[in-house]
Amino acid sequence: MRNERWFLPLRAKFIILLVILIMVPFGISGGMTYTKYSADVRQNAITYSQQTVDQIRMNLDRYVKEMERLTLSPLYDTSVLSILSAHGSGGRESSYITSDEDLKMNLYLSSMAFDRSEIESFLVFTEDGALFSTAAPNVRNYWRQTERDWMDIVDRNDGGLTILPAHQVGYYTNGQRDVISMARAIREPYTLRKLGYIKVDLNMDRFLDIFSAVDFGPDSVLTIRDRNGKIFYPIQEPEAARDIGKFVVSATKSDYTKMTVEAQIPVAPLQRQANELSQYTLFVSVVAIIAAILIAILAADRLVKPIRYLQRKMRQVQQGDFNVRAEVTTYDEIGHLTEGFNHMVIDIERLVKEVYETKWRERDAELAALQSQLNPHFMYNTLETINMLAIQEGTQQISGVATNLGRLLRYTVDKRQVRVTLEDELRFVEAYLEIQSLREGHRLRTELHVDTSFSSALVPKLILQPLVENAIEHAMGSDVVTVRVQATVDGDDLLLIVEDNGRGMEETKLQALYKRMTQSKDSNGDTGYGSPRFGGNNHGYALRNLHQRLQLLYGEQYGVSMTSTAGAGARFQLRMPFEWEEQHDTSDAS
Repeated sequence: MRNERWFLPLRAKFIILLVILIMVPFGISGGMTYTKYSADVRQNAITYSQQTVDQIRMNLDRYVKEMERLTLSPLYDTSVLSILSAHGSGGRESSYITSDEDLKMNLYLSSMAFDRSEIESFLVFTEDGALFSTAAPNVRNYWRQTERDWMDIVDRNDGGLTILPAHQVGYYTNGQRDVISMARAIREPYTLRKLGYIKVDLNMDRFLDIFSAVDFGPDSVLTIRDRNGKIFYPIQEPEAARDIGKFVVSATKSDYTKMTVEAQIPVAPLQRQANELSQYTLFVSVVAIIAAILIAILAADRLVKPIRYLQRKMRQVQQGDFNVRAEVTTYDEIGHLTEGFNHMVIDIERLVKEVYETKWRERDAELAALQSQLNPHFMYNTLETINMLAIQEGTQQISGVATNLGRLLRYTVDKRQVRVTLEDELRFVEAYLEIQSLREGHRLRTELHVDTSFSSALVPKLILQPLVENAIEHAMGSDVVTVRVQATVDGDDLLLIVEDNGRGMEETKLQALYKRMTQSKDSNGDTGYGSPRFGGNNHGYALRNLHQRLQLLYGEQYGVSMTSTAGAGARFQLRMPFEWEEQHDTSDAS
């Protein structure tokens, strides 16, 4: 064994580890500095973004006011009003435009759109279908009634300026196109009779020039929505919201136009210089933290390695291997803990063996007590006397009952075997059922469905009769009850099934019975290892006894299972390994 002085105590190892972890505060400090600096830069970006959208909103308000002034100008031009009146309802029957009218309207509209590259077309629509435009010949000189969807929207605004989001129009000669516009209805100043509509189609490629005083920066996204939330700019719905960690989103709503301006401005251009400083600080911090982590890992591995070794040994013990012993490699606290573990495993192994042997002795003693409850010879002689008297009197039923009862007693008090063949167990059950059938009469029917190839299978003695007795006792009612005994195979397991079509049990009662069957102790402190008297009222007690017998003999995966439905009977199943009589004899010989 190694010299103890070369092994440090656990306390010393913890001190060394804490000294190494002094680097952790440095890492925390660097992280907090970077976080605080980044937060300040982000706040500056938010402030800048809000100022940007406010500036855009003010520019948009000014532009809308300018468009409102332009669209009101026809009301102050008598030539325009005269032309619109001539083309109004009740005027000419045709929408034909004279050359004089075309010249005057063209001069008027051109003056309105002069030096405004963002205006795609300045248009005037008359009530009789005539159309004047600054975009001729790209625009027809008439409009159709099927194209008045946007006019209905304008009419609802009662002469006010209406901002129209993206919509399709068909008056352009090159086909339908999507435009955004500002329009209003034109009414005669004194009679308020509607004369037509004035409409401004905007060129979206140049519309953004209105906000050129504001520097958005690269990769920024500007969205303008009308009072109803519809997209006004751009025409297409923008992409889904971007990563909030890379973009700052700000929005403002105009009190004048009721339009909402929303901007997504990237943070990176705003904080590029700050990022460079932060990245340098972060780099130094990361290097220091990585170095501290590597040193801590090496130290912790040295500390934890024996603990993990002991943990693996404990898991083996948890799985039932009590032959495990842990090698003592150190002489510190872990070494002492390992020695204590070894002593504990030895004690557990000894106690488990003692408990197992004690349970076996209890079972044997209980079975022996059950078998010795009656004096066999006295009972045999008495039953034989009853049988002879019944034969002399010609009472065959009494003779049969006496004979079957004698079989039951011989089978019960026979102490030579703990396990018997399935054939012997079924004969015992048949004798018991014959006695019960005589007692219950036509109300009890019995069925045994067992393949003869299972006859040599070995089962624990007195394993079926408690289930059959339980079925008869709790299934009987006013109707005829059928008790059925079956045997089948599931893989390497033998299944013995007892079922009836009697009263059954409700779910709550079934759960309570299952809980009582599987618990280690009942309410009065009984361990449940005792055997019930043959023929006694032991509902729950007998089931628990059978369940624990099977688990003690074969393991936790075996035992009793049950299902039941109120009014539809109950089903009890015994699961045990399938063993033949020859196998049992061979193992006994070995």
